[in-house]
Amino acid sequence: MERLRCCTLTLLFIILILNTSILSTESASCCLSYSRRPIRCQKLKGYTMQDITTSCDIKAIIFHTVGERFICADPAREWTHHRIQCLKDKAARMSSSLIAKKK
Repeated sequence: MERLRCCTLTLLFIILILNTSILSTESASCCLSYSRRPIRCQKLKGYTMQDITTSCDIKAIIFHTVGERFICADPAREWTHHRIQCLKDKAARMSSSLIAKKK
């Protein structure tokens, strides 16, 4: 009985890990729909662009959040362009502060 319980718990643990891994991989590799709500720029740390491929049938901007999540955004939406510009501004500020520290 104890052995059955141990095997069941181990199996559940493995399923949980695989499920988490598969979900995070899928969300990072291909957007199938767009997020309806804009996300604040403070929560973003980067982005990638998704082109239409055999497995990804929409163009999208995939925002990477500080919390290690992925947000799929419509590249035609105005808020998406604002967030991209915000990230570029963040990168420029970081770059200029690093250059100032080296001097």
